[in-house]
Amino acid sequence: MTTTTIPGELFLLLTDDAGRQEATSSRKEAVAAAAVAELMLRERVQLSEEKQPRVQVTDTSSTGIPVIDQALGALTELAPGRLRSVISHRWMDLTEVTGEGLVAAGALRRKDGWFTTTWPAHDETLETGLRARLGAAVADPSKASLQDASLLELLRALGIAHRILKDDVAGMSRRDLDRAIQGLAVDHPAARAVKRAMDDMTAVMIATTAATTTVIT
Repeated sequence: MTTTTIPGELFLLLTDDAGRQEATSSRKEAVAAAAVAELMLRERVQLSEEKQPRVQVTDTSSTGIPVIDQALGALTELAPGRLRSVISHRWMDLTEVTGEGLVAAGALRRKDGWFTTTWPAHDETLETGLRARLGAAVADPSKASLQDASLLELLRALGIAHRILKDDVAGMSRRDLDRAIQGLAVDHPAARAVKRAMDDMTAVMIATTAATTTVIT
């Protein structure tokens, strides 16, 4: 299900009740980065050892999950592409497929406007459960899954972890929350590879966000 994937859960966190991007102008790139992380966990892709890593597809078999399969198909065409280029490529815009998956799950509604589509909240049950899970992962790292750690790291990379989760982390300061996220250690065979990928994607997300910020004078 879209709702249980890293990109699906990140999309839910980065979409406000009115259906617009929450706390960031880089939801598309963030969801694309989340899809790469998910595909690494599923051992479909890996990153090269270069300073600016390239995404390499190692298994093109379907996962049966629309958002993940769409990302895998795009990466198959783009690979071996540099991570920075891949997550900002128009083929990796997973907004539509992710939003539709959350609509099917009952979490969001689709609202088509003249120029844009928004995804207003419909049933907050899924997001409430997600926030509780992430809050528990921060409070007790032994409860954190690799998916939890990946989501939290992406939020930290965007510089919005505290803004998104401040009501779910028992009054922690931004500095304390960032430190707690950086300290998460998950016992999983793929943890080392995914942690490196997340470190690389952190740098990419920061660079992408800076490059797409427009200052009007």
